[in-house]
Amino acid sequence: MIRSALLLPLLLNGVAAFAPSAPVQRYQSAATKMNQMFPGESSAALEVVDDETASSADPFDSYQATAEQKTIATKDISIGSGYTVGEDDNQLLQIKFTAKFVEGKFTANIKEFDVPSMVFKTGEQRCLPGLEEGIQGMKVGGNRKVKVPPNRGYGDNWYRGIVPPNSHLEFDVEVMKVAQSPGEEFMMKLEQFGIERAIGATVCFLYLAISPILEQKGFI
Repeated sequence: MIRSALLLPLLLNGVAAFAPSAPVQRYQSAATKMNQMFPGESSAALEVVDDETASSADPFDSYQATAEQKTIATKDISIGSGYTVGEDDNQLLQIKFTAKFVEGKFTANIKEFDVPSMVFKTGEQRCLPGLEEGIQGMKVGGNRKVKVPPNRGYGDNWYRGIVPPNSHLEFDVEVMKVAQSPGEEFMMKLEQFGIERAIGATVCFLYLAISPILEQKGFI
């Protein structure tokens, strides 16, 4: 009886030694796993990329020639250093540009859109809306690429049999001059019209004006 009493505690301790311990958590958190994989480095130091930042892209490079594309996209090639387009209203500008289709069958420049000089005043709707919008902020001597969707271009109609309906266009434009005074405006318009043509037109106008007087005097 005494031996049984002494053996009982020993047997209980032996059973306890082989009993399962407290349940072990089978699943570990991501932070714990990262700490085990990279000991000594805190998981807080790992950069988390925001989905919105990751999905954002340059508007020019991500431009899609689809019906959903409604806004222009620009990309500066060179900034320039002269006067800025858009500093004042109704500025007289001189630009040159080429154009081609965006992601279309024809990738070469459109011959009819190879314009070495174009003079126009902003706000007078003498320039394609998307192109005029796209050159805002450019400086004289600057070069920029401008992608224009149909709603800011020629829309759903043919243009001179050259540009099909709903065409997306890419312009390569350079700002040559921005007039800063009435005198500069006059000279830019004169250069655009052509000095020789201007002289010829002036001579013709003067002849028509004084010919009645010369006829009365018997000179002609």
